[in-house]
Parts: sequence; C-alpha cells; structure tokens
Amino acid sequence: MVTNPKATKAQRITLIAFLVVFLLPAGVGFAIKLYEFMTVANGATSEGTFMLVPVLNYFIVFMGMLCMLAWATTNGMFRDIEKPKFDMLRREQKLDELDGRPWIEQVR
Repeated sequence: MVTNPKATKAQRITLIAFLVVFLLPAGVGFAIKLYEFMTVANGATSEGTFMLVPVLNYFIVFMGMLCMLAWATTNGMFRDIEKPKFDMLRREQKLDELDGRPWIEQVR
C-alpha cells in the first residue's frame, strides 16, 4: 500500500477502516455476482439468460469509464485540481475586458 508521508495516523486508520467496512464486502459481492453471471453465460443454467445483453452493455460502459479515468490520471488531470477554477476566472476576466468592462470594478 502506497502511503502519503504527510498522512496522520488517524487518516491511515480511517482509510483502513473504510477498506475493511466498505470495499472488502463490495468486492466479495461483486465476485459472487460475476461468478453467477459467468455460469449463466456458459449455459450451465437457463435462469437469467435474458439479462446477459443488458449486463454486457453496462460492463462495456463501465470499461469505457474506467479507460477515461485511467487516461485522465495518466495525463495529470488530477494533479492540480484547483487550476480549473482559476482558469475560468482568467477567461471571465479576459471576456469582460474585451467587452469594455473593467474586471476590478465588477469584483467590488
């Protein structure tokens, strides 16, 4: 587990508690449902075959979102999460100055 050197002991305990209380049961539940899905997909049982197409659609969408998250993470989009709000303010200032409205008078 990669830890933040600046994280306090309470933060680490909270993170571990979150992992045990929420993520571990969710992972077990997901594994069970995935096993059930695979048994239906293999034809071992005919119950639930009507659900194969919708579940596969959700899985494809999930994989797309996961790829987008990986792309955003590798391109550094989460390194400086405060930057977009300042960029928006700079653009707003530029647009106001182009319209002839001084930015400083509007702020006050």
